[in-house]
Amino acid sequence: MNPWVEKSIRLAESEGYLDKLAEIYPAQLPPRRPLNQWQREEIKRLHEARDWHSLLKFLFKLIDEGHPFPFEHPYASIFYQHPNLISKNPRTAALLGKILLSKEPGEIISGVERPPDLNRMYGPSFRRWLKKVLPQRGYKLLKEKAFRIHKGPALLDGADKTIRRYVKTVLGFDPGGRDFLIKIGDVHIVGEARFLTRGGGSQNRDIREALSFVKKFKSKRKFIPVAVLDGVVWFDKSYIEQLKELEEDEPAFTALLLEDFLESLK
Repeated sequence: MNPWVEKSIRLAESEGYLDKLAEIYPAQLPPRRPLNQWQREEIKRLHEARDWHSLLKFLFKLIDEGHPFPFEHPYASIFYQHPNLISKNPRTAALLGKILLSKEPGEIISGVERPPDLNRMYGPSFRRWLKKVLPQRGYKLLKEKAFRIHKGPALLDGADKTIRRYVKTVLGFDPGGRDFLIKIGDVHIVGEARFLTRGGGSQNRDIREALSFVKKFKSKRKFIPVAVLDGVVWFDKSYIEQLKELEEDEPAFTALLLEDFLESLK
């Protein structure tokens, strides 16, 4: 069995795995996102006027300020990203407006003020943890230009687009959008991080993509692709069977072993 998979399974089965993981992926709910008094009154006014069109536009402005749409709806997301489609699709837009007006103003306000979905915060949470922990272990947190010329251990301070551009420019191939890039000497460690909360559905796709990334790019020179996986993946038999099929040079492990893995490369 892949040694890092084996270590991860043992660690997940030991005492306190989830307790330690909660330091990376917080278990506490984030705070609500309150509106100011004028914003609340404007929602009430537009609702009472039955002006769903203006209410919809106002709610889209609140999304720009960091608030969610008051309820999950696929067409709300499409109309927000492409507002010109509202006039081109009047029946669907009117249906969305009818749903809005069927709710009480207080229900709309509560929906807009609700805290972020924890599942959508896991990616940023992992990157925040990396930026906190690795500099304490001697890794420089550097922007792209400084990262390129730095000779010691370093973590690239940038999101997936920056990582992709760097690898294409420096190493000459396209790794796709990835979650982190670490450099030790002239070796680049690029990782895909996933926290799975349940089996099936999109989670199956996530793990397939992460493992496919490791397999596809493992033979690239001065490049080590890794899959950093956590959550139910280490308890689900079907996922464990997939992980057991990895070769020794196809690293996949819990985030709790990332530091150990990096140390093994020095």
